[in-house]
Amino acid sequence: MADDQRDLAALEAARRALGGGGDNGVPAAAAPLQRQADQLASVGDWGPAAEDVNRRLLELDPQRKVAMTRLARCLREKGDAEAAEALYLEILALDPANMIASNFLRGLRRQRERAVADELEAAVVARKAAAATKKAESAARKEAAAAKRAETAARKAAATTDESAAAADDAPEAAVAD
Repeated sequence: MADDQRDLAALEAARRALGGGGDNGVPAAAAPLQRQADQLASVGDWGPAAEDVNRRLLELDPQRKVAMTRLARCLREKGDAEAAEALYLEILALDPANMIASNFLRGLRRQRERAVADELEAAVVARKAAAATKKAESAARKEAAAAKRAETAARKAAATTDESAAAADDAPEAAVAD
């Protein structure tokens, strides 16, 4: 917020030095709009009213860098980073030394880079989680198969024991019968 106020103070000083609006003076028809835009910016209001006023200023003078900068800020604040970036690029095409546009454009690009990095990191984490889940499921299947084999072996052993016991029970009768 302090940087914004410093930027606004710099804009105001430039306006005074140029004797007008900071670009090419303020046409008489734009003076009330310019005052309203100045007032909204001075209180940090970048909402719909500020967007509307700056759009109207640009209708009167499409290359008015101050209005473009403020409109870009309004767009950025409402989350329309692409439109803000396009305006900052347009400002820099008109005025390559415009530090406000340059700084905000750099900030928007950093945000986009961070968002891409965050998305990539989330994708890696998701892939690792999916791999861990798959590994756990595979281990569970192997464990279930081993338990089934053990159960089958136990049944076979029990059946063999039962047959041996039955044979042992039958053996004394056969020996007695001889």
